Amino acid sequence: MNLDSLRFFISLADSLHFRKTSEQQHITVSTLTRIIQRLEKELNSQLFIRNNKDVKLSESGKLFYEFCKNTLKQYEDTLKLIHPNDSKQLSGSIKLYSTVTAAYHSLAPLIKEFRERYPNIMTYLETGEVKTGIDKLMAGELDFSVGIINDQLLKHCHCQKILDTQLIYIIPSDSKFKSLSELPMIFPEGGDLEKTIKTYLKKEPQITVHSYVKGHEAILAMVAAGLGAAILPNIVVDNSHLKNSVQIIDAVKKLPSLEVGIFSKKTAAQSPIKDAFFNFVVQKNSL
Repeated sequence: MNLDSLRFFISLADSLHFRKTSEQQHITVSTLTRIIQRLEKELNSQLFIRNNKDVKLSESGKLFYEFCKNTLKQYEDTLKLIHPNDSKQLSGSIKLYSTVTAAYHSLAPLIKEFRERYPNIMTYLETGEVKTGIDKLMAGELDFSVGIINDQLLKHCHCQKILDTQLIYIIPSDSKFKSLSELPMIFPEGGDLEKTIKTYLKKEPQITVHSYVKGHEAILAMVAAGLGAAILPNIVVDNSHLKNSVQIIDAVKKLPSLEVGIFSKKTAAQSPIKDAFFNFVVQKNSL
Protein backbone atom coordinates (compact mmCIF):
# COMPACT_ATOMS: atom_id res chain seq x y z
CA MET A 1 0.00 0.00 0.00
CA ASN A 2 1.40 3.39 -1.01
CA LEU A 3 0.15 6.90 -1.71
CA ASP A 4 -0.30 6.25 -5.44
CA SER A 5 -2.47 3.20 -4.78
CA LEU A 6 -4.60 5.30 -2.42
CA ARG A 7 -5.04 7.94 -5.14
CA PHE A 8 -6.00 5.29 -7.70
CA PHE A 9 -8.53 3.86 -5.27
CA ILE A 10 -10.09 7.30 -4.62
CA SER A 11 -10.32 7.99 -8.35
CA LEU A 12 -12.09 4.68 -8.96
CA ALA A 13 -14.37 5.21 -5.96
CA ASP A 14 -15.39 8.59 -7.39
CA SER A 15 -16.03 7.41 -10.95
CA LEU A 16 -17.09 3.79 -10.25
CA HIS A 17 -15.83 3.03 -13.75
CA PHE A 18 -12.61 1.10 -14.41
CA ARG A 19 -12.08 2.29 -17.97
CA LYS A 20 -12.69 5.98 -17.20
CA THR A 21 -10.42 5.81 -14.16
CA SER A 22 -7.64 4.10 -16.09
CA GLU A 23 -7.82 6.81 -18.78
CA GLN A 24 -7.75 9.60 -16.17
CA GLN A 25 -4.80 8.03 -14.36
CA HIS A 26 -2.96 7.07 -17.56
CA ILE A 27 -2.71 3.38 -16.66
CA THR A 28 -4.24 0.28 -18.19
CA VAL A 29 -7.43 -1.30 -16.89
CA SER A 30 -5.50 -4.46 -16.01
CA THR A 31 -2.98 -2.44 -13.98
CA LEU A 32 -5.79 -0.68 -12.11
CA THR A 33 -7.47 -4.03 -11.47
CA ARG A 34 -4.25 -5.47 -10.00
CA ILE A 35 -3.82 -2.43 -7.73
CA ILE A 36 -7.35 -2.84 -6.35
CA GLN A 37 -6.85 -6.59 -5.93
CA ARG A 38 -3.63 -6.00 -3.95
CA LEU A 39 -5.41 -3.51 -1.70
CA GLU A 40 -8.25 -5.96 -1.11
CA LYS A 41 -5.76 -8.72 -0.33
CA GLU A 42 -3.84 -6.51 2.10
CA LEU A 43 -7.04 -5.42 3.84
CA ASN A 44 -8.55 -8.91 3.61
CA SER A 45 -11.81 -7.34 2.51
CA GLN A 46 -13.73 -6.64 -0.70
CA LEU A 47 -13.67 -2.93 -1.55
CA PHE A 48 -15.91 -2.94 -4.62
CA ILE A 49 -19.00 -4.92 -5.52
CA ARG A 50 -18.72 -5.71 -9.21
CA ASN A 51 -21.11 -7.26 -11.71
CA ASN A 52 -21.71 -7.05 -15.45
CA LYS A 53 -23.66 -3.79 -15.14
CA ASP A 54 -22.00 -1.60 -12.56
CA VAL A 55 -19.42 -1.09 -9.83
CA LYS A 56 -20.31 -0.09 -6.27
CA LEU A 57 -18.36 0.58 -3.10
CA SER A 58 -18.78 -2.08 -0.43
CA GLU A 59 -19.22 -1.07 3.20
CA SER A 60 -15.51 -1.78 3.69
CA GLY A 61 -14.80 0.31 0.61
CA LYS A 62 -16.69 3.27 2.07
CA LEU A 63 -14.63 3.07 5.27
CA PHE A 64 -11.39 2.77 3.32
CA TYR A 65 -12.40 5.75 1.13
CA GLU A 66 -12.54 7.99 4.20
CA PHE A 67 -9.21 6.62 5.38
CA CYS A 68 -7.60 7.37 2.00
CA LYS A 69 -8.93 10.94 1.88
CA ASN A 70 -7.80 11.67 5.43
CA THR A 71 -4.39 10.08 4.89
CA LEU A 72 -3.68 12.02 1.71
CA LYS A 73 -4.84 15.26 3.28
CA GLN A 74 -2.56 14.72 6.29
CA TYR A 75 0.31 13.99 3.90
CA GLU A 76 -0.36 17.21 1.96
CA ASP A 77 -0.63 19.23 5.17
CA THR A 78 2.64 17.80 6.45
CA LEU A 79 4.47 18.55 3.21
CA LYS A 80 3.24 22.12 3.37
CA LEU A 81 4.61 22.47 6.91
CA ILE A 82 7.94 20.92 5.98
CA HIS A 83 8.30 22.94 2.76
CA PRO A 84 6.15 26.06 3.27
CA ASN A 85 7.68 27.96 0.35
CA ASP A 86 8.35 25.14 -2.10
CA SER A 87 5.46 24.71 -4.53
CA LYS A 88 7.08 21.68 -6.13
CA GLN A 89 6.63 19.69 -2.93
CA LEU A 90 2.84 19.87 -3.07
CA SER A 91 1.37 16.73 -4.62
CA GLY A 92 -2.09 15.30 -5.08
CA SER A 93 -5.06 16.11 -7.30
CA ILE A 94 -7.99 18.48 -7.75
CA LYS A 95 -11.22 17.98 -9.69
CA LEU A 96 -12.67 20.79 -11.82
CA TYR A 97 -15.88 21.15 -13.80
CA SER A 98 -16.87 23.64 -16.48
CA THR A 99 -18.68 24.08 -19.76
CA VAL A 100 -16.80 23.11 -22.91
CA THR A 101 -16.43 26.78 -23.87
CA ALA A 102 -15.02 27.83 -20.50
CA ALA A 103 -12.68 24.84 -20.57
CA TYR A 104 -10.80 25.90 -23.67
CA HIS A 105 -11.30 29.64 -23.38
CA SER A 106 -10.35 30.20 -19.73
CA LEU A 107 -9.36 27.00 -17.94
CA ALA A 108 -6.92 25.50 -20.43
CA PRO A 109 -4.31 28.28 -20.13
CA LEU A 110 -5.00 28.57 -16.40
CA ILE A 111 -4.44 24.85 -15.78
CA LYS A 112 -1.31 24.85 -17.94
CA GLU A 113 0.31 27.64 -15.93
CA PHE A 114 -0.84 26.14 -12.63
CA ARG A 115 0.77 22.81 -13.59
CA GLU A 116 4.03 24.57 -14.41
CA ARG A 117 4.07 26.11 -10.94
CA TYR A 118 2.84 22.96 -9.14
CA PRO A 119 4.13 20.05 -11.27
CA ASN A 120 3.11 17.34 -8.79
CA ILE A 121 -0.56 18.32 -8.60
CA MET A 122 -2.77 16.43 -11.05
CA THR A 123 -5.77 18.34 -12.40
CA TYR A 124 -8.86 16.50 -13.61
CA LEU A 125 -11.37 18.41 -15.73
CA GLU A 126 -14.93 17.33 -16.52
CA THR A 127 -17.16 19.28 -18.90
CA GLY A 128 -20.92 19.63 -19.16
CA GLU A 129 -23.74 22.03 -18.41
CA VAL A 130 -23.34 24.64 -15.68
CA LYS A 131 -26.16 23.35 -13.47
CA THR A 132 -24.68 19.85 -13.36
CA GLY A 133 -21.33 21.21 -12.23
CA ILE A 134 -22.85 23.28 -9.43
CA ASP A 135 -24.98 20.33 -8.28
CA LYS A 136 -21.90 18.11 -8.17
CA LEU A 137 -19.94 20.75 -6.31
CA MET A 138 -22.61 21.12 -3.64
CA ALA A 139 -22.79 17.32 -3.33
CA GLY A 140 -19.07 17.21 -2.60
CA GLU A 141 -18.14 15.38 -5.82
CA LEU A 142 -15.89 18.20 -7.10
CA ASP A 143 -13.34 20.63 -5.72
CA PHE A 144 -14.16 23.51 -8.08
CA SER A 145 -16.81 24.33 -10.66
CA VAL A 146 -17.27 27.17 -13.12
CA GLY A 147 -20.67 28.84 -12.91
CA ILE A 148 -22.67 32.05 -13.21
CA ILE A 149 -22.19 34.30 -10.18
CA ASN A 150 -25.36 34.97 -8.20
CA ASP A 151 -26.23 35.91 -4.63
CA GLN A 152 -27.53 32.43 -3.74
CA LEU A 153 -24.29 30.72 -4.70
CA LEU A 154 -22.20 33.31 -2.90
CA LYS A 155 -23.95 32.33 0.35
CA HIS A 156 -22.56 28.81 0.12
CA CYS A 157 -19.40 29.14 -1.95
CA HIS A 158 -16.12 30.94 -2.23
CA CYS A 159 -15.89 32.54 -5.67
CA GLN A 160 -13.39 34.23 -7.93
CA LYS A 161 -14.67 35.93 -11.09
CA ILE A 162 -12.81 34.88 -14.22
CA LEU A 163 -14.75 36.62 -17.00
CA ASP A 164 -17.72 38.74 -18.09
CA THR A 165 -19.74 37.83 -21.16
CA GLN A 166 -22.60 39.65 -22.87
CA LEU A 167 -25.76 37.76 -23.76
CA ILE A 168 -26.66 37.92 -27.45
CA TYR A 169 -29.74 37.05 -29.47
CA ILE A 170 -28.95 34.63 -32.33
CA ILE A 171 -30.94 33.25 -35.24
CA PRO A 172 -29.97 31.02 -38.22
CA SER A 173 -27.69 32.79 -40.66
CA ASP A 174 -30.16 32.41 -43.56
CA SER A 175 -33.19 33.64 -41.58
CA LYS A 176 -35.04 36.74 -42.81
CA PHE A 177 -35.75 38.19 -39.39
CA LYS A 178 -38.61 40.64 -38.97
CA SER A 179 -40.00 40.08 -35.46
CA LEU A 180 -39.40 37.97 -32.35
CA SER A 181 -42.56 35.97 -33.04
CA GLU A 182 -41.23 34.52 -36.30
CA LEU A 183 -38.91 31.96 -34.73
CA PRO A 184 -39.53 29.69 -31.74
CA MET A 185 -37.04 29.97 -28.87
CA ILE A 186 -34.62 27.25 -27.83
CA PHE A 187 -34.08 27.58 -24.08
CA PRO A 188 -31.37 26.16 -21.83
CA GLU A 189 -32.80 23.50 -19.54
CA GLY A 190 -32.60 24.73 -15.95
CA GLY A 191 -30.05 26.88 -14.21
CA ASP A 192 -29.38 30.60 -13.96
CA LEU A 193 -29.25 31.25 -17.70
CA GLU A 194 -32.81 29.97 -18.22
CA LYS A 195 -34.05 32.20 -15.38
CA THR A 196 -32.20 35.23 -16.76
CA ILE A 197 -33.58 34.74 -20.27
CA LYS A 198 -37.15 34.19 -19.12
CA THR A 199 -36.97 37.31 -16.95
CA TYR A 200 -35.77 39.25 -19.97
CA LEU A 201 -38.52 37.86 -22.22
CA LYS A 202 -41.39 38.01 -19.73
CA LYS A 203 -42.89 41.05 -21.49
CA GLU A 204 -42.76 39.32 -24.88
CA PRO A 205 -46.00 37.27 -24.95
CA GLN A 206 -45.60 36.35 -28.60
CA ILE A 207 -42.57 34.15 -27.90
CA THR A 208 -43.11 30.43 -28.55
CA VAL A 209 -40.92 27.65 -27.20
CA HIS A 210 -39.30 25.15 -29.52
CA SER A 211 -37.53 23.09 -26.84
CA TYR A 212 -35.43 23.03 -23.69
CA VAL A 213 -31.89 21.78 -24.29
CA LYS A 214 -28.98 20.89 -22.04
CA GLY A 215 -25.68 22.50 -23.00
CA HIS A 216 -24.97 25.89 -24.55
CA GLU A 217 -23.05 24.33 -27.43
CA ALA A 218 -26.01 22.05 -28.24
CA ILE A 219 -28.34 25.06 -28.33
CA LEU A 220 -25.98 26.84 -30.72
CA ALA A 221 -25.93 23.79 -32.99
CA MET A 222 -29.73 23.71 -33.11
CA VAL A 223 -29.91 27.40 -34.06
CA ALA A 224 -27.27 26.83 -36.74
CA ALA A 225 -29.43 23.99 -38.06
CA GLY A 226 -32.32 26.42 -38.52
CA LEU A 227 -34.56 25.08 -35.74
CA GLY A 228 -35.11 28.33 -33.89
CA ALA A 229 -33.61 31.33 -32.12
CA ALA A 230 -31.75 31.50 -28.81
CA ILE A 231 -30.12 33.80 -26.32
CA LEU A 232 -26.61 32.67 -25.41
CA PRO A 233 -23.44 34.08 -23.88
CA ASN A 234 -21.37 35.75 -26.59
CA ILE A 235 -18.32 33.75 -25.51
CA VAL A 236 -20.07 30.52 -26.57
CA VAL A 237 -20.81 31.80 -30.08
CA ASP A 238 -17.54 33.65 -30.60
CA ASN A 239 -15.43 30.57 -29.76
CA SER A 240 -17.42 28.09 -31.85
CA HIS A 241 -16.77 26.87 -35.38
CA LEU A 242 -20.52 27.39 -35.92
CA LYS A 243 -20.39 31.16 -35.41
CA ASN A 244 -20.71 31.80 -39.15
CA SER A 245 -23.85 29.65 -39.26
CA VAL A 246 -25.80 32.06 -37.06
CA GLN A 247 -26.39 35.80 -37.07
CA ILE A 248 -26.64 38.17 -34.14
CA ILE A 249 -29.64 40.46 -34.15
CA ASP A 250 -30.27 43.65 -32.25
CA ALA A 251 -32.61 43.03 -29.34
CA VAL A 252 -35.49 45.39 -28.62
CA LYS A 253 -33.94 46.12 -25.23
CA LYS A 254 -30.36 45.64 -24.10
CA LEU A 255 -29.54 42.11 -23.02
CA PRO A 256 -27.80 41.64 -19.68
CA SER A 257 -24.25 40.42 -19.26
CA LEU A 258 -23.17 37.50 -17.08
CA GLU A 259 -20.35 37.27 -14.55
CA VAL A 260 -18.68 33.85 -14.59
CA GLY A 261 -16.56 32.58 -11.72
CA ILE A 262 -14.82 29.57 -10.23
CA PHE A 263 -16.59 28.27 -7.14
CA SER A 264 -15.53 26.11 -4.21
CA LYS A 265 -17.86 25.01 -1.45
CA LYS A 266 -17.38 26.91 1.84
CA THR A 267 -18.05 23.86 3.99
CA ALA A 268 -15.73 21.54 2.04
CA ALA A 269 -12.57 20.39 3.79
CA GLN A 270 -9.76 22.64 2.70
CA SER A 271 -6.26 21.46 1.90
CA PRO A 272 -2.99 23.04 0.80
CA ILE A 273 -3.70 21.84 -2.74
CA LYS A 274 -7.14 23.47 -2.94
CA ASP A 275 -5.81 26.60 -1.30
CA ALA A 276 -2.94 26.71 -3.81
CA PHE A 277 -5.30 26.46 -6.79
CA PHE A 278 -7.84 28.99 -5.52
CA ASN A 279 -5.14 31.50 -4.54
CA PHE A 280 -3.55 31.00 -7.96
CA VAL A 281 -6.88 31.78 -9.69
CA VAL A 282 -7.31 34.87 -7.51
CA GLN A 283 -3.79 36.05 -8.32
CA LYS A 284 -4.19 35.54 -12.08
CA ASN A 285 -7.49 37.45 -12.14
CA SER A 286 -6.22 40.31 -10.00
CA LEU A 287 -3.41 41.31 -12.36
